[in-house]
Amino acid sequence: MLVEAPAGVVRELEKTCRWLKCESNQVIVDRDDDTSEVFFIIKGSVKVMDLLGKDQEIALAELSAGSSFGELSAIDSSRRSARVSALETTTLAAMSSKNFRKLLIDCPGISLMLLKRFAGLIRTLNNRVTSLSTLSPHQRVYYELLRMSEPNPQGDGSWMIHLLPKHEEIASWSGTSRNDVAMAIGHLAREGIVGRKHKSLVIKDHNRLQMLVNL
Repeated sequence: MLVEAPAGVVRELEKTCRWLKCESNQVIVDRDDDTSEVFFIIKGSVKVMDLLGKDQEIALAELSAGSSFGELSAIDSSRRSARVSALETTTLAAMSSKNFRKLLIDCPGISLMLLKRFAGLIRTLNNRVTSLSTLSPHQRVYYELLRMSEPNPQGDGSWMIHLLPKHEEIASWSGTSRNDVAMAIGHLAREGIVGRKHKSLVIKDHNRLQMLVNL
């Protein structure tokens, strides 16, 4: 985002920021917090999630170095709308809401970039809401497996998830439970649609998996 700001402006803003180092799994901001700083990720990555009840997490996004979060509360002064936790050791620069709003006024390019980012997030979340409201738990797991997969570099027509996440993580992205994920992947394996290869998941029949999502 700050690439749109003049170098001199960025240097001055750096002096006003609060710098933090967060460890893996550390909660940086929580839902309903009344803080309003904007955080810029200098090094590392974070996970943005919502909470469904007390125990179930719904993953919204993963952000890496060069990204930012917390803009909504800085703009409208409302409470935080999601929980953000570090996925690894992460270095952050925290900017006050006052300085952030001034930055948006002084640098229209940053405002436009932020609007484009919000537009992309809305489109993505619209798709997530549709999948959560219209698909069965197993279909939501299949949808996430498709989203995480990419063509096998061997060029044999299969697709792969090179490092299959833990069931808990897939459950948080699909809005399901760990048991749902285990049952869904087990069903696909029995049907010969997927197979395990070390820490990877090989999707042998990509078209059939897509059909199961669209039933």
